[in-house]
Amino acid sequence: MARAPDARIEQAEAMYRKGIKLVEIASQLNLPEGTVRRWKCTHKWDNERSDKKSERSQRKKGGQPGNQNAVGNEGGAPDLNKNAEKYGFFSKYLPEETVSIIQEMPTDPLDILWDQVQIAYAAIIRAQSIMYVRDQKDVTITKIGQKDGETVTEERWEVQQAWDKHGNFLQAQARAQKTLEGLIKQYDELLHKNWELASEEQKARIAQMRAQTDKLTGNNQELEDMDGIEGDIYGSS
Repeated sequence: MARAPDARIEQAEAMYRKGIKLVEIASQLNLPEGTVRRWKCTHKWDNERSDKKSERSQRKKGGQPGNQNAVGNEGGAPDLNKNAEKYGFFSKYLPEETVSIIQEMPTDPLDILWDQVQIAYAAIIRAQSIMYVRDQKDVTITKIGQKDGETVTEERWEVQQAWDKHGNFLQAQARAQKTLEGLIKQYDELLHKNWELASEEQKARIAQMRAQTDKLTGNNQELEDMDGIEGDIYGSS
């Protein structure tokens, strides 16, 4: 059964249309910043903004008749004007969607590192269903090649027994968990180096993630509700 639409998405979008920054939206709605950024990208909030900018660009540029604001001004931006320099290079060479992502990316090293932690953890959770082995009879047979001869057709097949697949999964998961543990350790160290400057949300994240990673111990018997765990990662949606 499909979930009911989250009213907070429309509320967050309305705030974004008013020019409120994503960080402030997340704070007011008590949401992780990553959740609001994901909504913005998924629901394409920037489309309407781009349309409005296009409409404004059609208006006549320059001073209007009778306007005295520019008297004595030789014209042009100040020599040290940096307004167009921040994203000018990216705008010239990168797709618009990529530039939009760059503009919304966090600049705080803790927030950047936290995004990496979330991505690594989400990959581990997703692997639970992709690499799931049902039982000992769960064999995968895949055709990997074919060579046609004059009288005989040669076919090549790859057979993956259940224990092969499960062994590969355990190895891949161990590597991924080690990477995640390293990221969490980096976050913890960076957090305590800047403890006085860190926000309450940044301080609470580490305990939340450690509680979630505990669910990956043993035989993953506690991973009963993937939607619930993904909600903990990304925020309710």
